[in-house]
Amino acid sequence: MDNRKTATAARWALAAVIVASGLLLPARPAAAATGAMIQPVDGTVTGVLSNRCGSTDSDHYGVDIAGDSGRAIGAAYPGTVTFAGWTSGGGNTVAVSHAGGYVTRYLHMVQAPAVAAGQAVRQGQLLGYVGSTGNSTGPHLHFEIWRNDSLYNLTPAYSCGGAVGKGAPINLAFADLPVVGAVTQRFAFVNTAGVLHVKDGAYAAWQPVNSGGATKAVLSGDWIGMLQSGTFYAKQGVNGGWLTMAGGGQVRDIAVSGDRFAFVNTAGVLYAKDGAYSPWRAMNAGGATRVELSGNWIGWIQDGTFYAKDGIYGGWLTMAGGGQVGDIAVSG
Repeated sequence: MDNRKTATAARWALAAVIVASGLLLPARPAAAATGAMIQPVDGTVTGVLSNRCGSTDSDHYGVDIAGDSGRAIGAAYPGTVTFAGWTSGGGNTVAVSHAGGYVTRYLHMVQAPAVAAGQAVRQGQLLGYVGSTGNSTGPHLHFEIWRNDSLYNLTPAYSCGGAVGKGAPINLAFADLPVVGAVTQRFAFVNTAGVLHVKDGAYAAWQPVNSGGATKAVLSGDWIGMLQSGTFYAKQGVNGGWLTMAGGGQVRDIAVSGDRFAFVNTAGVLYAKDGAYSPWRAMNAGGATRVELSGNWIGWIQDGTFYAKDGIYGGWLTMAGGGQVGDIAVSG
């Protein structure tokens, strides 16, 4: 244990020298896949490596993305959690090891991480929520990328004051990392017999993915969602296995956006969660009839009023009222 601590300390000390000298490694090969990793959270850039957007700090190894406390943090790329717990400076912290010698780190989470060491995670899977634990002056995610124990140059992908969108590709070239679940075009429809058909590509052949009874289909990224006989099912990819998200014949509407899922039950209670295997959270007391998701936004209709909130922990905004709202849509 002491040897590992010593090695870790030496690695961070080396990183400080690398940042201070401006020698950021490794060089990015021309054949690297651009955008293989995705942004872990929504927010505004307030620091990139040694540039603290107003001051210089050679011991700062990542990008700071400021945002409301409680915003969901997703894994930048599939991998295995190597650390999930408390560090004196980083507060609640997660480190994930990826293919190609890459490691990503996520610091200052508001509460204990949503994952554990040794756990395999998918791209975008919930790791925790934005906070200000450890050495922090306000709610933000401190995000780092390393490769083969060398600090990765984040500067080309971030600028002070720039907006970051959760799930958007990180505009850097990553050697040996293919883009995950890249679906150029996906289409789906439910026929009058309730059979859900899906295809990847406008000119591909349709594939039935159930035997009938479906009443609604939703698509987001690699996820396919289906409402059938009051049960919410979802799966990753056309050939993936179905997961039962919510059952009991009580589901009346569903939505998926990235790694966020939501449904409304027959009592009008809206539930949402970040991560397919996370627990559901009730968003209201009842009366909802429709739900929409896009990016970090959650929208719903209740008694003819359109409500929306920015993230599961955000406050509700009344977007349109008067009992006259019949349908809603959200994008971005």
